[in-house]
Order: sequence, then C-alpha cells, then structure tokens
Amino acid sequence: MLKLHLTQPQLIEAQQNYAALDAIPAMQRRRLSALAKMALSSALTSLNGQQVDYIVWASRYGDEQKTLDILQDVLQQQTPSPTQFSTSVHNAIAGLYSILCQDATPSTSLSCEWTEALIEAYAILKSTATAQRVLVVAYDQALPNVYADTVEFPAFALATIVSLEHPNLEVLQLSGSESLESLAFYQFWQAAEAGQSVLRWKKC
Repeated sequence: MLKLHLTQPQLIEAQQNYAALDAIPAMQRRRLSALAKMALSSALTSLNGQQVDYIVWASRYGDEQKTLDILQDVLQQQTPSPTQFSTSVHNAIAGLYSILCQDATPSTSLSCEWTEALIEAYAILKSTATAQRVLVVAYDQALPNVYADTVEFPAFALATIVSLEHPNLEVLQLSGSESLESLAFYQFWQAAEAGQSVLRWKKC
C-alpha cells in the first residue's frame, strides 16, 4: 500500500472568510465563482507562501451550475456566454490559479475523489525526479436543485501538501462508496489517535 506524508489538511467551506485571497486584486477576486474562491483559498492556505513542484486539482463534479446554465441557454436557442463557457471547463480553476497567482507550477486537473488524487500525487512523486512536494486540492460545489434526487452535500475545498519523507498516512485501498470522500477523510484525519484506521486509510 502507499505511504505518504501529508501536511495538516485545510478545509474551506462556503462563505468563510477567504483571507488567503487578499493577495489577489479585489477586482479579479470579485469575479471568482464561489467554488473558485473556496478552491484557491484552500490552496493558498496550505501553501502559506511555500513552493511545491506540482499541483493536483481534483473535483468530482466541477462547477455544475455553470454547465447547467450553458445547457439552458442552448435549449432556449441562446448563444452561451464565452466567459461562462471558459470558466466552466474542468481545468478552469487550475488556470485561474496560475494566472492570478502568477504561478507556473505544472498541474493536473482530475475528475476523481480524494484518494485517487492522493494516488496521483504519489505517482508524480515516484516518477518525476524533480518532484518532492505536491499540492493536492479537492473541491466541489453543492449540486443545483435540478439534481435534488441525487446525493446532497455542502460546498467545500480541501487541500494538503504531499511528500514521501516521514510518512504519516497509509492508503489501504481505493475510494469507497461515500458521495464526497474528501469530507470523510477530513473527519478521519481530525481524529486524535495516531494509528487510527478505517477501510481506506491508516495513520502511521
């Protein structure tokens, strides 16, 4: 099984004080979606001025409200907003981070759960000679009401820096059945007992 070292995961929830975004000019900050604000805030809080060698951005659904708005425009035979489209793609937040923070760190954007994002970080650390620290950011927005018959969850963003030295987490298996594994992981991590384990993770 995989063994990794994680810094303290940073959980950001909707309508928190996004103090970490103060480094971004106010005009650009106001244009960010709620999901982008959470994701960038958790990333910058985890970094806290540090540098990493790679970033893994992970979201199960992406900004689904924007996608729904575009589809509704198409159904009404209206031309979708180019800006709306450009910021609805799955790697939009990665691009916004790179531009707004002037950070050219290589990154990958995945549609996956938390454990798969950690596995991606592990693969990068093992296969890339220059990579020693990988920032992992997982984020999702609550789904629009049209999807009310699916699982409900609160908007969130969760970030940590992953490395291989002095591991404090063992990944025991791939993702389980939880709808939002990131929140389940955060609850697991916050438990005080070292060595506590669940089906997928164990503290070292």
